[in-house]
Amino acid sequence: MLSIIIRDYSIKDFQDIVSIDREAFSPKNPTYDVYVYLTYGSDLLVADIGGKIVGYISIMEIGMEAKILSFAVKKEFRRRGIGNRLLDTAIRRCKEKGKIKIFLEVRVSNEAAQRLYKKKGI
Repeated sequence: MLSIIIRDYSIKDFQDIVSIDREAFSPKNPTYDVYVYLTYGSDLLVADIGGKIVGYISIMEIGMEAKILSFAVKKEFRRRGIGNRLLDTAIRRCKEKGKIKIFLEVRVSNEAAQRLYKKKGI
């Protein structure tokens, strides 16, 4: 059983997030730049397993709503509930802040992500 800690981003996590982002998103279909997550993101959470960052989620607050800017888990750690834990924590934080809607953009080809978001009601 993996001991996963979902915590706030720390500057020491930067290179790990860049690495996860590059692995998850094709250069042909780039996501936002990691600097955008840090500049515009209201919450940047990481999944930490024994000091190793294996995933992240970035949320931007927009009035009474929130947008998921980016969300990724390292390939070797996918399908282990890490993304689920990151998303649950992000949703809980948004609710605690009074957000009434959470939205995102997802590629049509990313069926696994679409299933997860539908399951969570996003």
